[in-house]
Amino acid sequence: MVWESTEVGALRPAGAAEALGRRIVTGDLTPGTTLPNLERLAEQFSMSRLSMREAIKLLAGKGLVSSAPRRGTVVRPRQEWSRLDPDVLLWQIGAVPNAAFVRNLFELRRMIEPEAAMLAAARAGGAALADIEAAFAQMEAAEARAPESIKGDVAFHLSILRATGNEFIAALAPAIETSLMLTFTVQRDAWPDPDNFLPSHRLILDAITRGDGSAAREAVQKLLVRAEADAMDGLRLLGAVEDAAQNEVPSKKRSEGQGTRPRG
Repeated sequence: MVWESTEVGALRPAGAAEALGRRIVTGDLTPGTTLPNLERLAEQFSMSRLSMREAIKLLAGKGLVSSAPRRGTVVRPRQEWSRLDPDVLLWQIGAVPNAAFVRNLFELRRMIEPEAAMLAAARAGGAALADIEAAFAQMEAAEARAPESIKGDVAFHLSILRATGNEFIAALAPAIETSLMLTFTVQRDAWPDPDNFLPSHRLILDAITRGDGSAAREAVQKLLVRAEADAMDGLRLLGAVEDAAQNEVPSKKRSEGQGTRPRG
């Protein structure tokens, strides 16, 4: 292992953790690899042993490494990583997700969000409904590609999870926040016209507000089918993956300049 190629410089513990974390999740440092001792790592990153120890603790907290006497710090198996940790997600996929990531995320969303919407319709109180309405208003008020609109979209979906009144479902909200931000950004790049996403969100909001769980669930199911196709279109525009065309959700052809999906 050529450790001299490790990124060096006057880094804080978080910066050193990121540099090592990226090498781990991208496969440069494979599971079972033993990292150099603290003294050597500290020298590589031009930082104190204490700061380097903090960096290793950050990685351990994300499930990427483990430390033991006489064995040192070892990269843990991939199945033990904290996959939904925001840093681990960003380090692994970079600025643009790939098709496999999008498919996995939407599988999770299809399992959770329709039922969460049904529960929210039955259980959401005034404060929870106000959060969902405020998120929709934020999404509606801003330009489609603007961060404020995308943040509003994320808040809309996370507010529904919290409105279920189920602590385990609500705990998924911070875990998937980063994933939603990434995919929503890609979706808006492909289909920025508000008519492509606002009406579907309005249907969900209205169904939850009137307490119609079946309608809320159905509206979320329809939204997710369309949203996955949008995300795959966004990946195609970015040239991020070659296997996006093999995704089972078909998308309609369009020129790069168009921003409205044919309605039907």
